[in-house]
Amino acid sequence: MDEAFRDAWFWFDWHLSDGGTAADRFIAEGPPLGAGERRFLDVARASCMRLYEVEDTRPGLSVTLRDVLDGTRVTVRERMGSRTMSRADLLAARVFPVGASGEPEIEMGVLSIPKLIRRSLVARLASMRDAYRKEHPDATETTFWKSAAPVFHRAWVSCILDPPVPSLANTDGEPMLLTRVHFTVRESFDVARALDAVPGLDHDAAGARWCWFGNNTAGKRVTLGTLTLDGCDLVLETNSAERAGRGRTMLEGVCGDALAHRATSHEDPTRGIQDALRAGGADRPAREEVSGVPAEVLEDLALAHYGRHYRAWIDEPVPAVDGKTPREAAADPRLRAKVEELLRGLEGMYQTALRRNEPAYDPSWMWAELGLVDAATPAQRPPLHHERMAQMVDGFGDCARSVAARLRGPTGEVAGTFTREQLAVDLDVRRFLRDAGSDDALAKHLACAINFEVWRRKTFWVDESLAYLLARTDLDVLGRDLRLPFDCFALVFTDRHVLSLAERLLARDPTCPFAGSYLRVLTVYVTEDMLAPGRVLRVTFALDALGADLPHLVEHALTLHDDAPIALPTSGDTAVVAADGEDYTPPQRPLPGLLQVVLNAVMYATSAGVERTGPSHPRGPVANTNDAPSGSSDETWYLPGTIPISRLRQMQDLERAPGGRGLLRRFMVRGHWRRPSAGWTDQRMRWIEPYWKGPDLAAVIERAYKLKP
Repeated sequence: MDEAFRDAWFWFDWHLSDGGTAADRFIAEGPPLGAGERRFLDVARASCMRLYEVEDTRPGLSVTLRDVLDGTRVTVRERMGSRTMSRADLLAARVFPVGASGEPEIEMGVLSIPKLIRRSLVARLASMRDAYRKEHPDATETTFWKSAAPVFHRAWVSCILDPPVPSLANTDGEPMLLTRVHFTVRESFDVARALDAVPGLDHDAAGARWCWFGNNTAGKRVTLGTLTLDGCDLVLETNSAERAGRGRTMLEGVCGDALAHRATSHEDPTRGIQDALRAGGADRPAREEVSGVPAEVLEDLALAHYGRHYRAWIDEPVPAVDGKTPREAAADPRLRAKVEELLRGLEGMYQTALRRNEPAYDPSWMWAELGLVDAATPAQRPPLHHERMAQMVDGFGDCARSVAARLRGPTGEVAGTFTREQLAVDLDVRRFLRDAGSDDALAKHLACAINFEVWRRKTFWVDESLAYLLARTDLDVLGRDLRLPFDCFALVFTDRHVLSLAERLLARDPTCPFAGSYLRVLTVYVTEDMLAPGRVLRVTFALDALGADLPHLVEHALTLHDDAPIALPTSGDTAVVAADGEDYTPPQRPLPGLLQVVLNAVMYATSAGVERTGPSHPRGPVANTNDAPSGSSDETWYLPGTIPISRLRQMQDLERAPGGRGLLRRFMVRGHWRRPSAGWTDQRMRWIEPYWKGPDLAAVIERAYKLKP
């Protein structure tokens, strides 16, 4: 990176004595150049290094960058970097408006700038630019940025050699220095008895351990240190050298000759932070059980904590936005950009946690909550799994359609679904897989597409508000109650609740090349096989980030018995008591959460009184995806939500408010399924959707947030 930067700076930015650059002289005095070589040099001469923030990525395909100072955006073709960059990453890069691909590209190196120096670097660049404009009123913007290139290099190098770490201090204002004072104990019984008699030392009944409490300089009671007695060893641990000195004096005064000082050690906590920054955030090992606690339970507890924290955070003063709350700052035009910066940083933390397979809290809801995006604005319809496969694999769509037409036969009647084993012996399928040079992975994609084609591509789009309600509907039904509308069909989800569950599920799969990326669409294929001793429901999740990789498939089979309840994998819905005493149901675990929404959507699509709209999706045409078909299937239904989007936002708002979970459990009836009476003509199940039975919802939210009228 250093060499690439220096080469680009020397050839295209640094001015010779005559005012030109080395590239100018090379063009004028060097050997004859071809048209492509001259075009590259002309584009490079006009380029400059600027400071960008990563706004979005399409893994293996592209990165959307936002100029930090000007706010302009550019989407660059980037294959490798798009797999490692996260939202809110800070880059100093030289962007060519037209690269070898014919699209904007990053050329001649890129420098990664730590977020810790973002504010100082941006302030310095803004000040430099203002001064440059005053001194050179006729100069172009590019001329300034060419002169500023060494600033980026110095910032980058300094963060490698001496990573900047904020100064750390305890509540007394003393420099943070982890200090351990070791004593040799001559009479352990006398020492323990002396420590028990000291005011401010609380003995832990579970062992030979004492907590040292006292008042800090502000008069608040804080923990000053801990004491551990182990046989002939006594260790005092504090977070500053000053407290360690006071603690040593206290211990020698109360214990006298019963102990003797042996050694004092210090550890600078900033050193470990600097080492981690120099390492560049190397991948951490996969999560392991801690003290016998399963990783899933730790994730439940962590996400419960994050949920409570961020529900309160948006209405608490934050120093980064001049002491205002994020909600207040979002409504202030002067501070709005700072709030957006904070949210993009949280999104970057979410992606980083996904890539490390750590508990990952999705902050996407905050954009609409703070009024920074219009959640009601329709988006372009993303391509579905079979459409993407037809675009990315030559002959895939033709093979699926031809095999499906032959399997339907001359009459067009369908006798059921076809298993992967049956398709494996099909000559057309074998020939296609051989020509494609692929493995079993492509065969799985093809099996989904063929069965989907056999049943003439039946598709159900699930609305965001409906998905929200279905996630809060109990699946308390027997196997016989779940009847499919077709032997094979697809459900489509694009809402963040379902996609975040899928992202957490994907984070656990090391074979997926885009694990840790934001997903754009989830296509779910549902098929049914009649196998002894019951029916087998096969659910195939096709997860897609709409990057350069094929969609990733995750399969799950459920055996349905007519007289037995439908059993999902462990749901993880066990109530956890929060630190503040509020009962809190942790977020759903990925696989059971996805299955609950999918199966409830199937029940909804076949239940009595459901009106399905169609044939096209209301969000408009397919996004630009290289000749995607105009319609996603022969028959498409849109399953709309039954509550207005404004009402949905109110429920979500209450769910995040302090004490809101308890209010929801008290006043909101969870959805459930009701069997029809024996005498009714329509014997299909009835969906009793979740509904609010309490006082006015807006007033309840106001009380939960303790807002003034």
